Amino acid sequence: MFGYARSTLTATLFLVSTLAVSAAPVIADWETVGTGGFADGYATTITYDKNAARGTSNNRGNALNALGAADDSFFEIGFGSYIDLTFGAVFDTSVKLFEVTFGTVSSWPESVEVFVGDGIDFTSIGSISNAAAQGGGMVPIGLAGTFNTVRILDTSPTRGRSTGGFDLDAVRVTPVPVPAALPLLGAGLAVLGFFGWRRREEA
Repeated sequence: MFGYARSTLTATLFLVSTLAVSAAPVIADWETVGTGGFADGYATTITYDKNAARGTSNNRGNALNALGAADDSFFEIGFGSYIDLTFGAVFDTSVKLFEVTFGTVSSWPESVEVFVGDGIDFTSIGSISNAAAQGGGMVPIGLAGTFNTVRILDTSPTRGRSTGGFDLDAVRVTPVPVPAALPLLGAGLAVLGFFGWRRREEA
């Protein structure tokens, strides 16, 4: 009797574990590209889903187009997908997005929700349309704290299209300024450390 119960329990656990595996979500194929570092507040690194529903014409599938200053080359985020951008600095004031739309924006409505965070936890700071982001549109942060990552979630209506979404040219933030005294303090500490080392060597 115990043998029967044990085999039934084993079969049940196997069935449950099989169902759990088959119900697991498909993991997106994410990639991170860019130079890193700091470029006058413009994004220098992007993480994105390579399989998002985006087009390929006009080189819009090239994620590097979203990095650096606005230059009319752009990256199509893809319907319902999102990207994460880093800047080589922390920021706390606002996020400025530059978008490119061929034709009239009323014929091609696009939009995104903008989040800021630390690369793990994110908070929404608002939405912006492609109409508002032509030539650069500002989204104020309005939150206490400093952040190092901008997440941009595409919320564009598909209108029956299978590919598309917000065409991002550039993103810029205003870095938190380093107090002018800090470099001087660092130099002073280095000098004190040097003389302290010399004193120990002479003793």
